Amino acid sequence: MAKYTIEKAKQIAELLATGENKIIDICKQVGIAEPTYYEWKKSKPKFLELLKEAEVERVSSFKGMARSGLAKLIDVYEYEEEHIEYKVDAIGNQVIRNRKLIKKRMMPNSAAVIFTLCNLDPENFKNIQKVDVDITTGGEQITGMIVK
Repeated sequence: MAKYTIEKAKQIAELLATGENKIIDICKQVGIAEPTYYEWKKSKPKFLELLKEAEVERVSSFKGMARSGLAKLIDVYEYEEEHIEYKVDAIGNQVIRNRKLIKKRMMPNSAAVIFTLCNLDPENFKNIQKVDVDITTGGEQITGMIVK
């Protein structure tokens, strides 16, 4: 088992806090085996404390990533694609025959837009399913709406 040091514990906590690494990858980066990580977590109170603090930062990082991803999904954005066509010249080298830049426009993801509106403005946007019902029973007609 690798030797526990507070410096190594802080390094692990910092890597964990970014939200960019899995436990196994962090262990490889700091030079310990994954079982050692879990052993230290059980037996070293200061290590556990650092991990708990890092987890709060990690969740905050995930929230930031999610917000950024959601912002991209609910907005129109443009990007360019480059298409290059090659030909072989007389001596066998590839040379560019044609180069085209194509502008593409991505429309918002409708599910992401609905999710955002329902969660950020629930008074005006509710995820409601309405079903009109018209039932005849024993000569009486019942008309109404079912809201789920």
